[in-house]
Amino acid sequence: MTVTEIALLRVHAGITDATLQDTLSGATTVQEAWHARTFPDRPSSAAARAVACFRGIDDETQILLTTSWGSVEEHWAWIRSEDNKQVMEGTDLTKILANQGPPNTPGGLGLFHLDANIFGSTHATAAASQDTIALLDSPVISVEQFVASMEKAAYPHLVRSGRVVDREVEGEEFMLISGWSCVESHTQEFASSSESFLFSQLAGIASSVETRHYRRFL
Repeated sequence: MTVTEIALLRVHAGITDATLQDTLSGATTVQEAWHARTFPDRPSSAAARAVACFRGIDDETQILLTTSWGSVEEHWAWIRSEDNKQVMEGTDLTKILANQGPPNTPGGLGLFHLDANIFGSTHATAAASQDTIALLDSPVISVEQFVASMEKAAYPHLVRSGRVVDREVEGEEFMLISGWSCVESHTQEFASSSESFLFSQLAGIASSVETRHYRRFL
């Protein structure tokens, strides 16, 4: 299953776009060559794998990198490869990155994989109509991690979400399952909290929203 890598980096203040372009394009070239050797039967160009880099508008030290991979394991194979180690140690990348430590740890970069080809050819084809602009052609993109706010409100109970893949409906259908100490923790405490803001935005663009509460008896 194709996944989309979302890597959230931080660079030192004062790094120019030109420096970022030179450094990251060099790293991308190395990655392309590794991908072509490792998966010779698959497209390996940056364009084919929807490689793209974005910079924060409000905070220019924030960088978002994205790439389409055949699987999460495929991406980790690149991360652990000697080619990637050489990129990290032998280029100017380490000089501009402010992140230190493993991914998803304090001080480390944020690394996520989405279960869809967000920026790749599937979405580019869907965006071919005259009234639609592909994500990679948009002047600005927004990224909202709406589950994060629910997790904070529901803690210590678990929150899980997923896209429904076995039903035919108009549009996309998602399901968010959260644990709560009681119904009121959801309908009253969370609903009146500041953390509910992003969830209310999500519900506002949905064509329908249905909420039910259950208790376990077996």
